[in-house]
Amino acid sequence: MAPATTLRLGSSATLARYVLPRLLAAFQRQEPALTVTLLPLNSEQVAAALQRAELDVGFVEGTARLPTLQYERLLYDEIIAVRQPTPGAPPPAPLSLAEALAHPLVLSEPGSGMLDVVETCLRAQGVLLAELPTPPQHFVAHEDIKAYLYATPGTLSFITRRGVAAELLGGQLEEVPIRGLYLARQLLAAWRAAEPLPAAAQRLLDFCRAY
Repeated sequence: MAPATTLRLGSSATLARYVLPRLLAAFQRQEPALTVTLLPLNSEQVAAALQRAELDVGFVEGTARLPTLQYERLLYDEIIAVRQPTPGAPPPAPLSLAEALAHPLVLSEPGSGMLDVVETCLRAQGVLLAELPTPPQHFVAHEDIKAYLYATPGTLSFITRRGVAAELLGGQLEEVPIRGLYLARQLLAAWRAAEPLPAAAQRLLDFCRAY
């Protein structure tokens, strides 16, 4: 187990980039003697690292749950469809799912919580990504997905609203409404169920609940 003065965290990309920095900065102002390390991993990798006792607490997304881990919801996150806007064109009218999936797709990497949510929701609509006429491209980082969208007009991605808020506001990307499709996921804290949490990890979870 990590020393009492060290807290080892692992986090999926969305939480590591858009949620945790402000929260951890506030927590460390309250705990100045505590050394916090944060590994950016995908949700599958965070769960594996927790099972190997390489992390004290993980922050994950998606639908997968392991019986050896305990989970607690922190907040909800919306996933939206986005693409590069057409210059001078009006905002897009809602598309059917078939029309949206006729676009080339660029998505998060296999093992990511975001891809898990997208695949689960589409499967409920009778759609398998592996059976689409054009296989999706996959990237690890949100910034790489956005760069790909900028370079390939007409390509569509499903990505967290938190991750494209600035680009939507600045007009670099546009949201594409899809009729009958709402994508949301839970952002979760996770830890090993069979072991007591280190005191510093318990204080962090208490802080998250109150934040």
